[in-house]
Amino acid sequence: MAAFLSPAWIAEMDAAARAASGANASPGRADSGLRVAVEVPDAPGGAVRYVMVVGAVGARVVAGTDEPADVTLRQPYAVARRIHGGAANAQRILAEGTATIDGDLNRLAAAAPDLARLEDAFAAVRAATTFPE
Repeated sequence: MAAFLSPAWIAEMDAAARAASGANASPGRADSGLRVAVEVPDAPGGAVRYVMVVGAVGARVVAGTDEPADVTLRQPYAVARRIHGGAANAQRILAEGTATIDGDLNRLAAAAPDLARLEDAFAAVRAATTFPE
C-alpha cells in the first residue's frame, strides 16, 4: 500500500500501466505516444509531477519534472483526491474551474480510448492507496 502521489505510488501506477498494455519499453525510451503530465503543486510532501505515456510501445507512468509532456493537467491536492476517489473526473474539474489544462487537446481527445482503458488498470492501485495528511 503506497501513499497517494508518493514515488512508490507512481511506481505502482507504472507497473499497472505496463502490465495492462504489455509495455516493455525502458523508462527512458522515447516514443511518439501521447504524454500527459499531472501536476499537484500542493501535495502534502511537496509538489508532485508525473507523466502518463500512451503510445505504440504501450503505456507507462514516469515520475519527475524532466519528462516532456504534450498535455499538462494542473490541479490542487483536494481535486486530485476527488479524482482518485471517483468523485470527479477531468471534464468535471475543468468545467468547475478547479484545474487547468494546457497543450495539444486534439491529441488528448484522440487518445481518450487508450486513457480510459488505463483507468481499469489503475483500479487495484487506487484501492490500495493510503492518504498521508
